[in-house]
Amino acid sequence: MTRRSWGASLLGAAAMITAITVLSRVLGFVRWMVQAQTVGYGAVGTAYTSANTLPNVLFEVTAGGALAGALIPLLAIPLARDVKGDVDRIASAMLTWALIVLVPVAVVCVLVAEPLARFFLRGPEPAAPDQVALAALFLRVFALQVPLYGVGVVLIGVLQAHRRFFWPAFAPIMSTAVVLAAYVVFAAASGGVPERAGDVPDDAVAWLAWGTTAGVAALSLPLVVPVLRLGVRLRPRLGFPPGVARRATRLAAAGTGALLAQQVAVLVTMWLSNRRGGVGAWPVFQYTQAVYLLPYAVLAVPLATSAFPRLAERVAQGDDRGFARLASGSLRAVVLLGGLGAAALAACAPAVSTMFRDIGVGDGAVMDAMAPALTFMAPGLVGFGALFLLSRSLYALERSRVAVLANATAWVTVVVASVVATLVLVPADGDAGRTVVALGLGSSLGMLVGALVAAVAMTRVAGRDALAGAGRTVLVTVAGGAVAATAGRVVGEGFMRWWTHWLGTAAEPGLGTAVMGIGAAAIVALGVYGLVVWLTDRPTVRALAAVAASPGGAR
Repeated sequence: MTRRSWGASLLGAAAMITAITVLSRVLGFVRWMVQAQTVGYGAVGTAYTSANTLPNVLFEVTAGGALAGALIPLLAIPLARDVKGDVDRIASAMLTWALIVLVPVAVVCVLVAEPLARFFLRGPEPAAPDQVALAALFLRVFALQVPLYGVGVVLIGVLQAHRRFFWPAFAPIMSTAVVLAAYVVFAAASGGVPERAGDVPDDAVAWLAWGTTAGVAALSLPLVVPVLRLGVRLRPRLGFPPGVARRATRLAAAGTGALLAQQVAVLVTMWLSNRRGGVGAWPVFQYTQAVYLLPYAVLAVPLATSAFPRLAERVAQGDDRGFARLASGSLRAVVLLGGLGAAALAACAPAVSTMFRDIGVGDGAVMDAMAPALTFMAPGLVGFGALFLLSRSLYALERSRVAVLANATAWVTVVVASVVATLVLVPADGDAGRTVVALGLGSSLGMLVGALVAAVAMTRVAGRDALAGAGRTVLVTVAGGAVAATAGRVVGEGFMRWWTHWLGTAAEPGLGTAVMGIGAAAIVALGVYGLVVWLTDRPTVRALAAVAASPGGAR
């Protein structure tokens, strides 16, 4: 194979993985829509989403960060030296220790399921006994997810260390397909979502609980096959090769600070949703987050991820000027794309809220809060993307502690801002809609503060050149985003009113009208934003094109 054909093959593979990742994100968003329609966001949906959040948090707190941060670096040396025996021993020991830690966590989760459910479901008034019982039942089944997550992370680490990226990217698609099937069967078995949690038929509960857990199994267990095909032999063992255990401990501890802060933010957000908002607030906030994360995953993450290896290459070459030029160009491009996503989010927010209200089952007044919540969250999208890129730049400079500090600051700010916002905006007797809006505001502030901290740290570590031009791009993004969001929102809402009137109905806009409203709002917002940026900040447009077109840009 010639060098050119090898490069084309590499870029083709990278493009394929990117396409699979985007497909996975889109299907994940579809899953939230189907969940809103089949499980709903009433008493049943609140019990389900609350119970389904806890296993992932427990996994991340006890082992997630340690496994994700340690395995690939530990396997890199034996793979480079072609010491297959050490690869087998390290992978086996990591898997064994993961199960030793996570299985007891799952058992404890089963034993304390009811007190946990009662604590997290308590609203302005104590949760109904039947809702607590349903959530506790879900949690006992979902506890099995905790060790399954551990198995999946270890197997993904082994595959990625061997530069096998297809299955780690494709596994979430299999998981989503299984969960979607579980939702459909649940809807058929329940005959519609009952208002009271105690009215759900037992067989429907079983399908939903075990089907969701099967989705996590589909995320992890199929990865055993490609791992074994690599020739990796997994055996129960506690011991690492000589000198590896201490390094594993050090690597495991390195990335846990930001992760712990993030998981605390998740728990506090869920607790505030239920405590201050009551029934419906937590699932509606999760739907809002799913909408918010879609442009982040599609626009910001691929670009920042592709920039990371090239930033590390500049550092390895001692090319300070090249690093600064690439870092500033990548940051400006990510901010530009973040502004694009934020403008589209704010413009489409009313139509998206209408769409979820039409398909969802629950109190429509709670779902109406999605529009202002998305509007408040939209600016945070710029901060979220910038924080991700700046963190990768700091990691490339081997300043991991600074990167962890910036991310931890972001999540701590989310917690503090969310608590303050709910105290200020939500009345003492609770209000689900206001709670969702307050949490959206807290999320946005946290990401913006985290990005600011990371930017200051980057300036101190790499100099002002690493952020050259970023100030101008931020100003253009804010101005262009505000104009584009306003124009798109006016057109989107106006279109929905006109279309509903043209149909000759006094009813609220339906799903079809909402989808067309989203399209109209998005087209106008994107067009206006693009025009403003092109007229006022062409250097950043050229930087974005350069980042996308350079070798590895699709990676």
